[in-house]
Amino acid sequence: MKIDLVQPRHNYALKEGVGHIYMPTSLLTASARLLNAGIDVTFHDENLRPLEVSSDYVGFNLLGAPYIPEVIKLQQRIKEELGEKKFLVGGQVVSGLSTHQLGRLFGNSTYNGNDDFILARVMDIDVKALISPEKTSLIPAYKRLSDDAMREYLSREFSLYVSQGCKFSCDFCAAVRTYKDPATGQVTKVKESYRNQSIIKADLAYLVGKAKSFGLDKLQLYMSNLDVFQTPTELLRFAYAVSEVKQDNPDFKINLRGLATVDSFLRARENMPESIEELVKAGFNTVGFGVDGWTKEVWAAVKKGHNSEEKCLEAIRSTREDFGMTPEILMVFGHPTADTEESLGAAYQVTRMVIGAYGAVPRPHVSKDFVPGNNGWRSPEHSDAVESLLQHPEAFQSLDFTALPSPLTHPNERIRELATKYFLKMCELPGNTTQYVKPITPNLTLEELKEVKKFNESRFDR
Repeated sequence: MKIDLVQPRHNYALKEGVGHIYMPTSLLTASARLLNAGIDVTFHDENLRPLEVSSDYVGFNLLGAPYIPEVIKLQQRIKEELGEKKFLVGGQVVSGLSTHQLGRLFGNSTYNGNDDFILARVMDIDVKALISPEKTSLIPAYKRLSDDAMREYLSREFSLYVSQGCKFSCDFCAAVRTYKDPATGQVTKVKESYRNQSIIKADLAYLVGKAKSFGLDKLQLYMSNLDVFQTPTELLRFAYAVSEVKQDNPDFKINLRGLATVDSFLRARENMPESIEELVKAGFNTVGFGVDGWTKEVWAAVKKGHNSEEKCLEAIRSTREDFGMTPEILMVFGHPTADTEESLGAAYQVTRMVIGAYGAVPRPHVSKDFVPGNNGWRSPEHSDAVESLLQHPEAFQSLDFTALPSPLTHPNERIRELATKYFLKMCELPGNTTQYVKPITPNLTLEELKEVKKFNESRFDR
């Protein structure tokens, strides 16, 4: 049994030449699991070279809702050139789509590759052959990559698979909230789950060895954790593992960064400060805090009540002054039904203040009430908007968190104007990392659509 696994070209990449290169770690994890199960996997990255399908099964990685129209176009092209195939789609966004929605978007010959039972049935293997991601080494998948591709990936920042899951359930976030055991059918609330630490260490040592063989002297790693300091005991073990790899490679540098909630950071600082200290020693130098708006009313409205103004400011201060790290301010704001002019202005002003006071790095994004997987996607109040997206898949791009507010995502004209105003002001702050893009909506003319796509070219998010 053979399958082609495809990382689609970035939706903002130019049509020709090299696209936006980044190691697609989630797709490589899927590759390694299938290889372990006896499936012959061929890996493709359209950002590096054009796709050449050679098997009857094709799997696509969707890194977010904006990739949905790109994968639809790829499927159509493959069918036109090679005839019918069986398609699998995976990635976080897929878990948020119902079976009906999946079929409407991608057709009845497309299956949910995130579901192990479905994957096993389609690929005609025993579901027990699919080792859990936490126990899967990515080295078999890494070895399938060409040296040219691996050199490109390792020369840039890439995601290191450390853990999955988050105990918080912020409304705008599309992280998976529940897990269904494929063997028992039991549904449990998702919490953070670490990979086997020995496997992480072996994978990292392999990557360091490959990097050195290319003449590289450092790796830039973005930890996959949705909340780095959520499980301090496991984090400490991870920090020790990274330090051991560095000790074995004394002239090689490993830099780490990742996301965190201010709540988990402050709890770790209080209860197990060595988890932070050892992580910093291992190379962790930048933490992106999910501030995501300002005022207790806004945080309560989006189920982020674990934030408070005092906690946010103390976490940002402590990051810089106590641990010597750079705080990034991940500001998902402009909440369509929660923000006001006062709260938007406050979010802007506090971000501006911590830039000057603590050298914080602003990372502004626009909140979207409904994206596949979050609470709003399943809410009846957004059913018309969801239906509009299903009828006009290209408009899924408007759900990009770097896309300006649109009538589809922010139907209240006044809030839309204010959210746009303060998002653009945030993007003008010193050190800002966000390149905003224009949204694609169902009502655009062909000329307007062409202009939007032209504007968005190469405006990749960090």
